[in-house]
Order: sequence, then structure tokens, then C-alpha cells
Amino acid sequence: MKRILALLSGVFFICLLVMPVWIVAGAGESAGGQDSMPGNRDKTGESLGEPVVRVLDTGTGKVINMFLEEYLVGVVAAEMPAEFELDALKAQAVAARTYIVRRMFLFGAKPDEAHGDAEICTDPTHCQAWHSSDELREKWGLVKYWRYYDKIKTAVRLTRGLVITHGGTLIDPVYHGACGGKGTENSGDVWSRETPYLKGVDCPLEYKAPEHTCTVEMEPEQLIEAVAAKKGITAVPVAAGNAVPVAAISRSPAGRIIKASIYGISVTGTELRQALGLTSTFLAWEISGRTIRITSFGKGHAVGMCQYGANGMALKGNDFRDIITHYYTGVKLQKIKY
Repeated sequence: MKRILALLSGVFFICLLVMPVWIVAGAGESAGGQDSMPGNRDKTGESLGEPVVRVLDTGTGKVINMFLEEYLVGVVAAEMPAEFELDALKAQAVAARTYIVRRMFLFGAKPDEAHGDAEICTDPTHCQAWHSSDELREKWGLVKYWRYYDKIKTAVRLTRGLVITHGGTLIDPVYHGACGGKGTENSGDVWSRETPYLKGVDCPLEYKAPEHTCTVEMEPEQLIEAVAAKKGITAVPVAAGNAVPVAAISRSPAGRIIKASIYGISVTGTELRQALGLTSTFLAWEISGRTIRITSFGKGHAVGMCQYGANGMALKGNDFRDIITHYYTGVKLQKIKY
């Protein structure tokens, strides 16, 4: 019995020595096969270790310092459903990494007044969403937490250091929830500026997305007031024979509103979406008496990577590289060494 106990103690001691080394070695695995970019290195070319990100938690107002890859786990968990396929999560991890590296002081970014000493914030309307471990436990529940957290951590680990570039420069990897299966948009049709890698592409595999619809109902005065407030102008009272209530002036090739007229007020599709709290600029409307009903389809600005479309591609057997090069035109995957 003593010999058995001694043997078990020896095995336990060896495990204590070996396991940390194995874990660290495993954390360094990556997709491989890509060109490398300069990373966190000193003048001699020696690695200085994984870079630290300064994150402004907009919920608490505090700045949190955390390792880059650790930060990315919280971003992917906040930005994409954990139920998605692993390759969709990997594509999201690469996009999120590119987004933050582009904004880090270490890689040449300049401070943003909105962030103070931080490099990025957790407000998804301004930067990227991020959830802490406590928030994820509350979101998923204790049972699902460990399974989902490990899955997302794996997606981050297997893409360690990978970023997206175009012409040797980090891209701005914008993404959105669901394009509604109508294809993504050219950046110039949404933001009035053309970006070569943000071209509209087909998105036929979004069939697994839930039906993202949002409907608002209001009377003419309410509609005019909402749009006028967004435009910063004085609302014009509804009069007999006034302009057509809602009319599309121009649409994108995919069918989304670029410009519209609301009782004679010219408004962009994005302004209308924001004024009414809708989820996209892919709109349909109907008028019944004094009730105007406007419905949006899909979720987000529809530029860049469609997250539900990415999951559809992964379900069909495409890997994260296929997903990234489909939604971002003419890009390349490169690896930052640290």
C-alpha cells in the first residue's frame, strides 16, 4: 500500500511540473501558413511577450489592463452567439483581433479623446462589445459557461496572432449581425466613402439565421417629429395634400434604402434607421389610415462580414479563411509575432 501511495504521489508531482508547460505550449498553437508582420519586439528582435490592451469598461468607467488574447475571448463571446460553428467563431476572433490591433498604441495608433488613457472601450456602438467572466456566467448560466467559454477560447487560440490586411495594411474589419440574406453592401452606399475591401458580396447561406425583423407603428406627426429630431430641424406640421408620407429616393443594388423622403424631408437610410430604432436599412412600409407601419429586415449596417452568413458558410464546410476572404475583398491573413 505504501508503495502504491508513493507511486501516486510521484505521478502527481510530475503532473504539477509538466502540466503548466503543456498548457503554455498549447496556447501557442495557431493556424500557421501565413506571412508574418512585425509585432511586440524590442530593438534586437526579441519577443517582449503578449501585448497588453488598455480597455475602458463603459459600464464601470474603469480602465482594465489585460492580455490581448484574453481580451479577445470576451469580445467574441459578446459579439457572436456561442452556439455558432467553430470556424465562424474563429473568423470573428480574427476580425476582432484586427480591430483592436489597429487601435493599439503599441502598433502606432493615436489616443482617442473618448477613451482617455485607454485604447478601446466596451461600448459596441463605438468600438467592440466585451463581456467579463462574471457577465458571461450570468448570460449563459453556470452549466453552459464552461462549455461555451472553452469553445470560444479555442477559437481565439487556434487563430493566435492572425490579422487581416489589404495592401500590407491592417483593415477596418467591420461586421454586422445579419444581412437578411440579401447580400452585403458596398461601404460607399452606406457611409459615402468607398473602401476597397468592403465590397458588397452575395450571402446565400444565411438560411440558418432567425428572422430578424423589427416593426414600428406611428402616426404622421410622430414620424415627422422623429425624423426632424434626427436631422436637427424643426418638424413641419402635416397638412392636407402634403408630400407622400414615405418614399424611397434611391436604393442600393441589394435593395436597401440609401435615401428616402419622409413627408418631404430628405433622409438617408441610416438616419431613418437610427431615428426610428430599426435594425437595418432594408425597409418595407404600409399605410392604413393614419397608421404608418415600417418594418426592417436583417440586423446591422450590412457592411463587411455577416455573422449569420459566416455561420452558414461554416455549416457548409467552409473554414475561417474562406469566410474572411469572402466578406473582405482582396485581403490577406498575416500573423503578428509576440
